[in-house]
Amino acid sequence: MDEVLAVSGLSAGYRGRAVVRGIDLSLRRGDILGLLGANGSGKSTLIRAITGQIPLLSGSVTVDGVDLAAAPERAKARFGLAIEPHELPAPLSGRQYIELVASIRGCAPNDLPSADLPGGDLLERLELGRWMDRPIAEYSLGTRAKVAIFAALLGWPPLLIFDETLNGLDPVAAWEVKRAITALCASGRHAVIVSTQVVEAVPALCNRAVLMADGSLSRSWDAAQLAEAGGAPGAFEASVMQALRMHAAA
Repeated sequence: MDEVLAVSGLSAGYRGRAVVRGIDLSLRRGDILGLLGANGSGKSTLIRAITGQIPLLSGSVTVDGVDLAAAPERAKARFGLAIEPHELPAPLSGRQYIELVASIRGCAPNDLPSADLPGGDLLERLELGRWMDRPIAEYSLGTRAKVAIFAALLGWPPLLIFDETLNGLDPVAAWEVKRAITALCASGRHAVIVSTQVVEAVPALCNRAVLMADGSLSRSWDAAQLAEAGGAPGAFEASVMQALRMHAAA
């Protein structure tokens, strides 16, 4: 099965009020989707709905062929979510958090096939080793982001989701993570969602992009459109700003 994520007619929100509505979205193996939108546009709510953190008001989510509503545990085992750094459990050490995620996902804490990635051991490449036994409360934003990303990759689930996680990385770590993402998707076994505010980074990393505004998908770009927009400095950012202005005017 090439389709890793199928979202159909999704509406979700809080206390019965829809924050995102009418979402149709699908990802195939090899896709790297940039999820864009201003603060309050619904990006994080959409991710929480896709990952089963909040109930759907309508619609459906299928992850690697498993319906999230019918078999939530099986569906959740098929994605890895790198949560926002501030949401990590501060009292735990990095190692304890990794072990917790591994136990939930049913894999070993070191289930990272480094041979499949460029550059070898990811823990070493992210310079996490000396931090793993210290409380997350002592971590910088960037170190928290690295732990969240490492945890998402455990067991190499078919769908990987990065919710604003790449934004806090230093240049070297960001390069290493982007290199890993590209290699995984090039293998044809994974699909990735990257939710980010760093608009200019999207054309170089992603082969698809969608823009959220007021809880709905207002614009999308396919691989050809991204390549064209990324061909000139500032062109993609300009197209995103134009889409936002058009949505606001409507």
